[in-house]
Order: sequence, then structure tokens, then C-alpha cells
Amino acid sequence: MTDLQHSDAGALIVDPLKAPPIARAAAASTSLTPLHFGDPIRDDFRVFLTLLWRYLKLPDPTPLQLDIAWFMQHHPRSGEIDHLIIMAFRGAAKSWITGAYALWTLLRDPQKKVLVASGSVRRSVAFVNWCLGLITEWPLLQHLRPKPNQRQSSQAFDVGPARPDQTPSLFAVGITAQIVGFRGDLIIGDDVETNTNSATPDMREKLSDSVKEFDAIIKPGGQIIFLGTPQTEASIYNGLVKRGYIIKIWPARYPTGKQRRQYGEKLATWIAYQLDRNPRLAGTSTEPTRFSDDDLAARELSWGKAGFALQFMLDTSLSDVDKYPLRLTDMIVMSLDRRTGPDLVSWGSGDHLALKDVECIALDGDRVYGPASVSDGYSKYARKVAFIDPSGKGKDETTLTIAGVLHSTPFVLKQRGWLDGYGEKTLKEIAQLLVEFDVAVCRVEEDFGQGMFAALLRPYVKKAWEDKNGQLPKRPGDTRTMTEIVSERAAKVQKELRILEVLEPIFQANRIVMAKEVLQEDYKTTMGRDGTELRDRYSLMYQITRLTREKDCLTHDDRVEGLAGVLAMLLEELGLSPRDQAAKAEESRTDAFLKRLEAQEASFMRNATRRPLRAGLRGGGRR
Repeated sequence: MTDLQHSDAGALIVDPLKAPPIARAAAASTSLTPLHFGDPIRDDFRVFLTLLWRYLKLPDPTPLQLDIAWFMQHHPRSGEIDHLIIMAFRGAAKSWITGAYALWTLLRDPQKKVLVASGSVRRSVAFVNWCLGLITEWPLLQHLRPKPNQRQSSQAFDVGPARPDQTPSLFAVGITAQIVGFRGDLIIGDDVETNTNSATPDMREKLSDSVKEFDAIIKPGGQIIFLGTPQTEASIYNGLVKRGYIIKIWPARYPTGKQRRQYGEKLATWIAYQLDRNPRLAGTSTEPTRFSDDDLAARELSWGKAGFALQFMLDTSLSDVDKYPLRLTDMIVMSLDRRTGPDLVSWGSGDHLALKDVECIALDGDRVYGPASVSDGYSKYARKVAFIDPSGKGKDETTLTIAGVLHSTPFVLKQRGWLDGYGEKTLKEIAQLLVEFDVAVCRVEEDFGQGMFAALLRPYVKKAWEDKNGQLPKRPGDTRTMTEIVSERAAKVQKELRILEVLEPIFQANRIVMAKEVLQEDYKTTMGRDGTELRDRYSLMYQITRLTREKDCLTHDDRVEGLAGVLAMLLEELGLSPRDQAAKAEESRTDAFLKRLEAQEASFMRNATRRPLRAGLRGGGRR
């Protein structure tokens, strides 16, 4: 075969451009007579794919798409059953290629059984309908059309030549469905990992358990193919590799030397071959006819570096120890009162402290824990402050974060986000929260508005306080509270470094106490968002655990910036020892209690000495 080359190391390398030329083979395969082995359409999946693309009026398959097709057909076997993972960037047409592969499998042997499982039933049903539509319309496949007495629905159908069987020729299910009685020759997992079902470690564990069912229903000699784009650095596809799956990765850009070392043997052979031939390709598009370098640069700007690394470079590497310096585990999470907090609270991470009622949008192994111990004494917060990170109307959020400080320990009490920028509803709700939490100072970070947001907010805050104060009884000498609104410009340094400069020491010292309700609301709000597959990017927990020192590493950073902003307002109070401060508070309470006790005892003694005298005077008067 002219398409097989050998590297200097002796490894077999495939260049699909040196196949029996695809264009020539496809052009020669025009006969629609019954097929037989020896026909290039039946023997070479790439020829079938090229003919299908031409029938659909698409450009011929690109070299990258042909390499994916070659791998499906000619991959090295990992045992009696083939276990494959095809990881290609968004837009590589991997689902269409695999749909064509399912049709080609049935063309070669109509008795084969194919199962398609997706993250949602809707997606797998669309896969099946696409295949059924092609069998109905494409002359090359029309002999496979279901007969009147065979199954034919949007979820399952038989091909015409198939013998009666309990299992349909092509069957669609959702990944969480129970697959009872099905036995398959080809099982396709088409994007089983989605943004919705893999956000938390528990979700990923359940998803991993679901895909284990495939090994129970695959026939000997069968093939399991996963198609996917990782949704998280802790992707379930990493776990499948440990279970014997062979993975190949087709990134959107040719990897650099460091990236190539991280991919290792997972990098698609053709990608590696092209880089060996021309190392200058590193950093350029692997699909220049479909995705130019400028187009990929625009997508990287839209997705953020972390999102682009996952969705387009398929990089789930966590090799850098300091890549993600913040962990949810480093926080103390508990229910908090908005007026008083515990004098002393200590951090712990034992299994008995794990909070099962808080869903974490985090990396595997990272979760939240309750306090190891909490003092009996509670005190009013020494100060309560708020930080607002405003935004215009659009994809970014306007966030409000409220925190209190007590004995050098910061307590995060509330965080909310709004997408309508500086709308009236947002301003009213912010003002109401500032009043409800009795916030003394609210700092507004103004990058471009020159104090406009603060100026718009002040009248709403004033009215909210007037409404509350008007409901309280007036007392002589009583001074009414009012939140001070302060507008400041952000420091002109890289945002990510500025945020980590504040948060990293506090997290590493396990000093931050987070209200459990903040995280619960964060998860509920995030998962309730509609119309976006980037919903988890709005989560405070996601932003904390994915923040790095790279510029623009996050698609959205409004919430983690709000957290850093409010804690920066309390840095002066955080310099003292919490234990010493709590001891002093306990000492002060004890002294106050003793003084009250002494006063009560002195009062009692005075009253006791007066009673006999008064009694004698009253007795003498009667005599």
C-alpha cells in the first residue's frame, strides 16, 4: 500500500493523501449494481465517505476527516472487542463521519446491529433519522430501505435485507437509559459527555457508570466507538483510557512541542506525521480550508483560553501542579447568619465533614467541607462590606458580593449576578440587598463608566434605607445607618494575577468561610440557565477552580473577581490571628459578664440591707 509510511523510529504512519487516490477511486465507483468485496466503496470507508459528501453537495472530505475515517476502519485492535475514542475539535464533522461509518457497516453486512447513545435522546434520535433519510434517498443505499413489515421509527429501524431479530438494525437511546435485551456489533457513544451531565464530580461518576453498560451488550468481535469533545479537565474520556480504550486526538491547531509531549501517543498519527514533515506548522490550523488561523483566534477569544483548550485543542492535561491554584476544599462552608458569626471556626477535610447537600462544579477530588469545629460564642460582624463588578448589557454579569469580618476571619455572606447590566431591576435588587445585610461600605469597580454605575445606584440605595428607617421607631440620639457607595478604578495589572494575589493566600491559609447558601444558589442559578452550553462558566465554583495565571484564561470571571474584590476590602482586618482575636473576644465577654454579676450582687446586697431597716420602721410605727 502506498499510504503506509514509516518514521525514523519505525512506527507506522498513515498519510491519507497517499491512499489509493480518493478522488480517482470515488470517480471510478459510479456503478450502483449490487456490491461485492473487491469494490473500493465496500473495501475503503474513505471512498464511501467521499461519495456521500458529494451526494450531499459538500466539498470532498479534508485530509483530517479522511484520517478519522481511516482510523475507524484500520485502528490497532485492543483485544477481542475494539474500544476506540475519537476526540476531535468542535466542527470537525466527527458525528457525520461516524453516521456514515454506521451506514457503511450496514452496507457491508446488513445483519449487523448498531446502537447510538448520546447525552440526550434527542441527539441520538437525530443521528438515527439522518441515517434513515440517507437510506431512503441515496440510490447507493436504497436497497437497505425497511420493508413494510419491518420496524421503522424515529428511534429505531431495520434495514431491508436484515433477518428477523429482537434488536433493530439501528437503535437510538439516551446514555442514562436502560438497555435491556439489546446486543450490538457496533456501539457509538456520540457526545455522551455534555455540559449538563458532567458539571460535577458526582455527575461524572454516574456517567462513567452508565457507559460501563456498553461492555455488557457488545458482541464478541464488536466495536465500541466514543465520539467526544471534553467538557471538563476531568473528562470521563480520561477514565476510559485507563480501561483499555485507544484514544486519538485531532486538535484544531497543530500542537507546539510542549503540547505534543502532553498528547503523547494520543495525538492522531496523521497530525504527528505532518508535523514531522514540517515543524513550522505548529500553532497553525489543521483544517485551513474550513477554519483559518484568524477564525480560530476569534474562537479562542470568545471561548477563553481554558474553554478553547478543551473544546478545540482537546487538552485535558492537569500536569502543571500550579495550573489551578485555588480549590473548593480549602474553604470552610457552613450556614451563616447575616448579623452574627462564630468567634472561632476551624477548617477540616475529613470524609465526615463533606457536605453532600452542596453540588460542586469542580475538578475530580475537589469538594466542599463543613468546619471541623465551631466555637460556642457568636459575635456581631465587626464590619460588613460589599463589592460590585458592573457590566453592560450582554453576556457578562453585574455581580454583587457581600462579606463580613470577625476576628480576622472573612465570612462571604451573599453573591448575586444580573445580566441586564445597569437596568432598574438590577439597581433596585442591589440596593435592597445592601439594606438587608446592613452593609456599611459598597465599592463599585469602574473600568470605563467613570463612576456612572455608582451615580445611578446611590438614589436607589438612599430610598431603600429611607424606607427601612421609616419603619423603625425613633429614639433620642438615634443615628440612622446608610451604605456608603465608593467608586474606584481597577489597578492596571493583569486581572488574573490581581485576583490570585488576593485569593491565593486566603485559600491556602484556609481562612475563608463561605455561606453554604451562596454555593447552593450558585449551582441552582448556573444549571437553570437556558440557551447556552457554556452555562457552567458563569458559576463562582467553576471560576474559582479554573482560574490560572494565564491572561484571559476564563470566558467569564465576574463572580471570582467579585469575591476577590470584597476580600481585598478586608485585607487590613485579616492580618491578625483569628485565634488570638477570638480569645480576646471571649475574655471581653467574660469580663463583661463578671462586671454584670458584680453589679447584680452589689445591688442585691444594698437591697438586702435596706429591707430590715424599713421593716423595723414599719413595725415601730404600728406599735
